[in-house]
Amino acid sequence: MSKDELISETISFLRFPLIIGVVFIHFDLVKCHLLPQEAVYPNWFYFIITFFSNVLPRAAVPLFFFFSGFLFFYHTDFSIGIYKQKLLKRTKTLLIPYIIWNIIAVLFLLVYKIPGLEHVFPDAAKIEIQCSPVRILNIFFDRGNCIFIRNTSDTNLPYPLNVPMWYIRELFAMVLLAPFIFQIIKKIGGWFVLMLGVTWSILGPLFVPEGGYFSSLFCRAAFFFSWGAYYSIENKNFIEEMQKPKWVPLLFLPFVIIDALTRNHIFNAYFHNITIIIGTLTFVFIAAHLLVNERVKVNKMLTQCSFFVYAFHNLILVSIGKALLSIFDIYNNVYAMLLFYFMVPAITIMICMAIYLALKRFFPAFSKILTGGR
Repeated sequence: MSKDELISETISFLRFPLIIGVVFIHFDLVKCHLLPQEAVYPNWFYFIITFFSNVLPRAAVPLFFFFSGFLFFYHTDFSIGIYKQKLLKRTKTLLIPYIIWNIIAVLFLLVYKIPGLEHVFPDAAKIEIQCSPVRILNIFFDRGNCIFIRNTSDTNLPYPLNVPMWYIRELFAMVLLAPFIFQIIKKIGGWFVLMLGVTWSILGPLFVPEGGYFSSLFCRAAFFFSWGAYYSIENKNFIEEMQKPKWVPLLFLPFVIIDALTRNHIFNAYFHNITIIIGTLTFVFIAAHLLVNERVKVNKMLTQCSFFVYAFHNLILVSIGKALLSIFDIYNNVYAMLLFYFMVPAITIMICMAIYLALKRFFPAFSKILTGGR
């Protein structure tokens, strides 16, 4: 396997496992309000949820930014002409799907308002609708102030209505900034990436401890996109570079365990960001090692499904969980709740894959638009 083939195979292989991680991020039972307030569960139960929803998969989206930055400048002499071509292509693969998937999110919430469904989805049925030009626009920029009025908000960050699509929005912003990123890396090299890394991992939590758009979303996107871009611009093989410190993967498991155990400590924000960086290196290291030794192979079907699962899962994930809890009375059984925690993401992913494969077979043109031609 050539170096280029290994890079391509590693990126392709990691796409679906990383998407699974994203689904678990969005199925934190506590943040999704799927645990009754009066229920008391053992500490180990909350540790498992924290571990699989808030720690282990948190390198997933940063890795997607990293891969996108690397591929944007990969094997190309960057110029105005080439940039125009790439910008046009990213408009089709990022901007158009971003708009469509947020409109689909609007339609999903409107469906919950249909008479008769309020008993199945009582929380969604209580959502009020208030239209204005700003609120309509905020469907794409700030779900907390869009046309759907909620009693509570789970975050102070400006996510779009279809929450996972914030990654697509920030990635398109990085594409717009790509000429500046290219010029800066050409002039000062890795120092620019290091500066962004320090800003995101240390200065952000220090000066904006509660988080915010710039420190939590924009800086994360800029750092990991630029990190990936650095390897392409400097003609470096990121797999070879990440395999040099062979001791880093040995740190990952201790770091994620400590991260999960110290979520309520003031220093955790810094420790958590370091864990994400270690996770980024570890996932690439392990994937490349398994591929080189032919322990695993890339499943093209899973790779093709990845974007659709990413874009669609959050529209049905919690609803599936609530529907199952309304059918099965398992709140008082901690082991049943643990099984429920792992089953709902699996069911959601299978439903997403089934819908995607059906759309691809019967409505190929439409599925191509939804996935940006992927």
